[in-house]
Amino acid sequence: MENIILSFAVSVLLLHSFAHSLNSITTDKHALISFKNSITSDPYAILSTQNNTSVCNWIGVSCGLKHRRVTALNLSGYGLVGTVAPHLGNLTFLRYLDISFNNFSGFLPFELSKLRHLKVMNVGANSFTGEIPTWLGSLPRLEKLYLYKNTFLGTIPSSLSNNTKKQMLQILNLNYNQLSGSIPYAIFNVSSLREIRIRNNSLSGWLPSDMCDNLPNIEALIISANQLSGEIPPNIRECRHLQELRLSINHFNGKIPSEIGSLSRLKELYLGFNDFRGMIPDEIGNLSQLEKLSIPGSSLTGNIPSSMLNISSLKFMDLSNNTLSGNIPTFHHLPKLEELYLSHNNFEGWLPSDVCSSNMSNIKTLELYGNQLQGPIPPNIWKCTHLEILALSYNNLSGNIPFEIGNMSTLRELYLGWNDFQGGIPAEIGKLTRLEVLNIANASLTGNIPTSIFNISTLTTLSLSYNSLSGK
Repeated sequence: MENIILSFAVSVLLLHSFAHSLNSITTDKHALISFKNSITSDPYAILSTQNNTSVCNWIGVSCGLKHRRVTALNLSGYGLVGTVAPHLGNLTFLRYLDISFNNFSGFLPFELSKLRHLKVMNVGANSFTGEIPTWLGSLPRLEKLYLYKNTFLGTIPSSLSNNTKKQMLQILNLNYNQLSGSIPYAIFNVSSLREIRIRNNSLSGWLPSDMCDNLPNIEALIISANQLSGEIPPNIRECRHLQELRLSINHFNGKIPSEIGSLSRLKELYLGFNDFRGMIPDEIGNLSQLEKLSIPGSSLTGNIPSSMLNISSLKFMDLSNNTLSGNIPTFHHLPKLEELYLSHNNFEGWLPSDVCSSNMSNIKTLELYGNQLQGPIPPNIWKCTHLEILALSYNNLSGNIPFEIGNMSTLRELYLGWNDFQGGIPAEIGKLTRLEVLNIANASLTGNIPTSIFNISTLTTLSLSYNSLSGK
């Protein structure tokens, strides 16, 4: 008798479990059907075939092995148009939601706050609007939040840091919206954050003086193209794991803090188009892993620190549109350098005779126009064997244009105008079979135009005006 009762009890439990599971799967299906019905355009017809099959077999849907509940919805990049149905909040086992790169519009429905298991939410590159929902901070397991490239308005809610106790949030990406106000102080207390990306908004205010005290894991701080002001806090040195720091296109002022030189893991540093004063700190030369350095248009004065010329990892350097002075240094210890922009400064003197040493074989772009450089173009310029863009216009260069330029087989753009050369255009320029732009206007040139130039089939722009060229 006891065995019969036990068997009956087990059967009831199994039946109840099956019924509950079936009901749950039905709930998930209804939620997805409601989501599907809120979509007004499906250009790739990815939803049209999802009728009688199990939701776990629908495109973009993944289910858990145990409960067969929907755990992931990935519909990124399908060009879907519509709104997000509130029923999506009934997918209570959902851990991953990615509907980025579509054309969803309207508001994010409050019902999504029921997604208590959600770890990743990516709704970037859509047309969502309204304020960023405060309920996002109540998602207890959220690790990565992507809201970039929408039209979210208003301020950043401080509630985004509400899960601070569990320290879960790692990535916050609010790039390219219409956000205003200051960055909430609470954001700088989320110690789990690895990336803060809020570029291209209308944020204002100062960075807190203790901004890095509680960000021990931060690797990327991207807040460029806003309206932030004040000085960069020396406390930046406490963000010891930073690999990418972008503060460009703001209104930061004062001196660039020397403490930036303590960020030993930094690979990318963008500080350009701010209102700094003074010189580039020598300590930047301590950034032994730096690959990209960009500080254009920032009112910098003085020389390029010699310490920076030893950062062997450097691939990109842009110090254009400042008031830097002195001679152009040699870059022999930057073997990986590919792009160098020093235009529109006050550099003077002759170009180094070994400006293109064998150690600079990777250089592709060399822009030195708009300075006060004198003397001839060094003949060894051809040793920059991978050079694609050479811009030396608007200087006081003299002498003959070296025929060795004709050996630079990868050159696509050559700008030598507004100088004071002697002699004519070397016929060897006709050997530049990849050349697209040739500009040597207003450069005191004489003689005939070499016929070899007219055999460069790739040439789209030719400017030789305001010279003393002759011939038929």
